[in-house]
Amino acid sequence: MFTSLRGLAVLCIVAASSVIAKGSIGIKQGKVAVTSSDGLNDATYTLKEPTPLPSAISLTEGSIFKLSFSVIDTASGEGLYPQQAHLLFEDPKGSDVTLPITVKPNGKAQITINTAKPPSALLPTHGNFHLTLLLSSLSALEPLSYPLGDLSLPPSILKSLPRHRHDLPPRQGEPAFKPEQEIYHTFKEDPKTVGWTLSIIGTIVTLAPWTVLAGLLGKISPSLNFQSPPTSSYIFLTVLGAIEALIFVYWLRLKLYHLLPAFLGLSLIATYTGIIALRELRVRRLKVGGAP
Repeated sequence: MFTSLRGLAVLCIVAASSVIAKGSIGIKQGKVAVTSSDGLNDATYTLKEPTPLPSAISLTEGSIFKLSFSVIDTASGEGLYPQQAHLLFEDPKGSDVTLPITVKPNGKAQITINTAKPPSALLPTHGNFHLTLLLSSLSALEPLSYPLGDLSLPPSILKSLPRHRHDLPPRQGEPAFKPEQEIYHTFKEDPKTVGWTLSIIGTIVTLAPWTVLAGLLGKISPSLNFQSPPTSSYIFLTVLGAIEALIFVYWLRLKLYHLLPAFLGLSLIATYTGIIALRELRVRRLKVGGAP
């Protein structure tokens, strides 16, 4: 029994040691270097977690801030490539900004901020930040949140802060609220309609051919020998009447794109029925001795 208990204890120690061996994410050879164009404000700081920077860093125009370090597994001391590496700029008076850190496959990482060409995300801020190094991995390693210290940017490179809609008090000479330009909308004009005078004139012009035809028939009807025409003639006249009725309706209320399909279809039918009717009339005329 003691042997089994001893074996169980050994297994627990091995399991615990395997968990401890995974450790957490850490850094080594951490260094912050600040250089300036005139060399008067150059400084170098060595970082050792969890100790922050000894003093706040104030950058000037043309100065460069460079943070470099190596990411390691604290249990084995070997280099590690984190899936997430960022430097958090916490603004106590505004919004926070997070910038990515460049990391090589062997774990060496660095980030550089040049005030001559600063990241655009840092410009619309108050310029005073508290820096925190954030590292994490998809493995079971504990992530790293390392407060580095305070950093300030030169006010000359900062942009004016964006104002929210209801920020008060207003700027000097600018009202908190001002009227917007009035929007005018021009509605579509009603389509023009044809007056009664033009409608009557159009109706007269449309019916004029039929009036002339009726007058001519009255003069020549005494000398005519009326015979019932073939059925094709009635069909032809019906189609012609349909065309006239279509034109009349178009004049009153139809659009041109409504008229054209029906007009073309009736015209084709009228052409065909007219040819048939003329052929039958010619055959009937030849039977009674008429000229061909």
